[in-house]
Amino acid sequence: MEDPENGRWEYRSESLRITIERFSEQVKSGKKTKIREYCIADIQASPESPLYPIMTEATTKRPEGYKLVSPDLLTDKHRPLFAMSDDMYGIRLQKYKYKGIVIRDGEIISDQTRNSQKKRPWPNLDTMAVFGDGRIETYLCDAYTAEEYLEMGAAQVFSFGPILIREGKITQQVLDPKYYPYNEPRVAFGMVEPWHYVAIVVRGRPKGQYAGVHLDWLARQLLDRGCVEALNLDGGQTATMIFNGKIIETGDKGLRSQGSLICFGKME
Repeated sequence: MEDPENGRWEYRSESLRITIERFSEQVKSGKKTKIREYCIADIQASPESPLYPIMTEATTKRPEGYKLVSPDLLTDKHRPLFAMSDDMYGIRLQKYKYKGIVIRDGEIISDQTRNSQKKRPWPNLDTMAVFGDGRIETYLCDAYTAEEYLEMGAAQVFSFGPILIREGKITQQVLDPKYYPYNEPRVAFGMVEPWHYVAIVVRGRPKGQYAGVHLDWLARQLLDRGCVEALNLDGGQTATMIFNGKIIETGDKGLRSQGSLICFGKME
């Protein structure tokens, strides 16, 4: 079911259920009134329809996800039912010293991360590991090596941060009013219980029209929906949510080229 006019999309099968709602409200931002717009997806997956990544093709010299293309080209090729932006590791492979711990489909793409005991610039490269039993767990950037994640059974590891919710509680870092206190387009992904996930994409640009949100607002939305683990992913112009081949939410009016996406299901 697709009802973009009323901001609602649904898919149901024996192995996968997805419900997406778009919310829009007027909020005060300084002396201006702006729009806070966001889409929240409730995803009930299963071993038959698990989370999976799609990526641009590898070359003889570069790994999958290194090349950046418009996300609609990625979905046109792989035809996922649901897709959203992820940790945008491709840009870090190209330009950043620290890429983070990145694993896709059991293959190590990067094992270079930061020291969690030192002050870490944005992104802090905290991780979200996805396991074969449907669990998602969040960790500090250097809690485990890439090899250790594989030994633990992780099939995917996303690296961006910060951790929003850990063991059912919003992290103190996110609650700190001095920690990146900016209203921005945001993306986050969380787990209610194994196989039950919540994803959120918030629009925040053009800034004169859209309000964006703080990290603590993002965390509370996920906590209110029952998430016990959640990670902030790459927002800004990267923020994208796609359903049944159609872009239903973005962080900005344009689409940023990306090398990988988080997906569920296949278009029929």
